Amino acid sequence: MGVYIYCIEEDYSYRSPIQGREFDNEWFKLEKDGTVTVKGSNKKGYAWDGCSPKLKFKDICLLGTPDAVLNWETRKPKTYYASLVHDIFYQFSYELRSSVKREEVDRLFYSILKENHLRFAEVYYRAVRLLGWMFWGKKR
Repeated sequence: MGVYIYCIEEDYSYRSPIQGREFDNEWFKLEKDGTVTVKGSNKKGYAWDGCSPKLKFKDICLLGTPDAVLNWETRKPKTYYASLVHDIFYQFSYELRSSVKREEVDRLFYSILKENHLRFAEVYYRAVRLLGWMFWGKKR
């Protein structure tokens, strides 16, 4: 395990189409209306590694999925919020697997990428559809 790339220290909420289900733990809340909250104000903040996978060697990222250029509106990489929401769902997918489908989470990832004007959103979406099964529903 390495150092995470990003860390939020405030809660981040996003209204998703994943409705009618509830989940709540110290890091993540899903409300019936579809609101997803990543609890960044908890402890020292919520950290994640952006778009995965990234193969690291010492202090150099040799090979991996780019996090894209900045979105001038948010001043964050265009994949920032999509990877945050996607990663939190995948992190707790073992607990969510009976109520939330991986395909729903992957489509949500795609939607957020499109909202942030990522030209290659479909490439990222196809990658998570192709490889996400390796990580979804795994106990951590």
